[in-house]
Amino acid sequence: MIYFDNAATGMPKNPAAIKAMTEAMLKCGNPGRGGHPYSVEAAETVYNCRKKLAAMFGSRPDLVIFTSGATEALNIAIKGANRRGGLTVVSSMEHNSVIRPLNVLRRRGETSLRQFRVDIESDADTLENFAAVTRGASNIVVTHASNVCGRVLPIKEMRALAPEDAVFILDASQTAGHIPVSVTELGADVICLPAHKGLCGPMGVGALIINPESGVYLDSLIEGGTGTNSKSPDMPDQYPEHLESGTQNVAGIAGLSAALDGFAYPVRERRVFAYLLRAMRLLPGITLHGAPEPGKEEAFMPLILFNQTGADCETLAEKLAEAGFALRAGYHCSPAAHRTLGTYETGGVRLSLGEGNTLREAERFIAALAALTEAPDDSK
Repeated sequence: MIYFDNAATGMPKNPAAIKAMTEAMLKCGNPGRGGHPYSVEAAETVYNCRKKLAAMFGSRPDLVIFTSGATEALNIAIKGANRRGGLTVVSSMEHNSVIRPLNVLRRRGETSLRQFRVDIESDADTLENFAAVTRGASNIVVTHASNVCGRVLPIKEMRALAPEDAVFILDASQTAGHIPVSVTELGADVICLPAHKGLCGPMGVGALIINPESGVYLDSLIEGGTGTNSKSPDMPDQYPEHLESGTQNVAGIAGLSAALDGFAYPVRERRVFAYLLRAMRLLPGITLHGAPEPGKEEAFMPLILFNQTGADCETLAEKLAEAGFALRAGYHCSPAAHRTLGTYETGGVRLSLGEGNTLREAERFIAALAALTEAPDDSK
């Protein structure tokens, strides 16, 4: 099976991450819960990963908060930054991990929502749309790149247009590990990311990373034991303990830490992406949705949303799976993006690349897709 579903989770996983997770299960205790070697080993493992993430994403170790993934990180950031009666601005490309927690706050009367439309072809128009809705915003929550079509948003320019006192939360689920992401360079207050996608670490681990220059303070979402200040009935005031309670996924953090060792941003996936775009445009009956024009691929993550004329997207993905290719069909937990792209009624098939994908795999895929477009429709 050739794997083209890296926007859902990166594959193959880093072998060093798998080994590190196994070793952590054997020698790591509960960090911060004792002075014995097992607890100390766990605490060192967690702190070493904090340092690596801080260096990679432009922050400090104490401002790296471990979570179960990007979804939990976004929930902590969105609900922790929200102030009753405020205005939250989102893009028209948001994932349900942004829309659903905000909808909860909206129903409770704790925030109002305003959306700006992303123009797939024009940063200038996107920025104009953004500027038109941000006046008075207390929070801004946007995706760095769409998980449906891959379009990268002009985050640094958006931050410059936003109210200075608005908390800017960035969902870096589709960019972390694919392109450099710095919370300080982009100007976001918080970035949220998973370990298991572009970083090719394990599932069940993510991070909320705070900009050391922003001074943002988030209310805790979950309270409990932290291993510190045990006599107090309240959560510690300082990060990271303020937002981390309970026993951490030390094995998962160890796996992420190992995946970060020797990490290099991918190069090959860009060449494969450009080839697939050219080849798929030549196939009869295949429509690409929200794809970059030739020469503008750098404004997109390496993923492609497409449909076949007269074919249901789920059926097409099943046929491709039978031919040996793993893709995802449907709405990709982002109906807002499908509305923006005009595919809300149909959904689409998503092909998403990782560093492990090769040009030879892409050529085999094009041959298989071409065979399907030429095959007679047996349902008639």
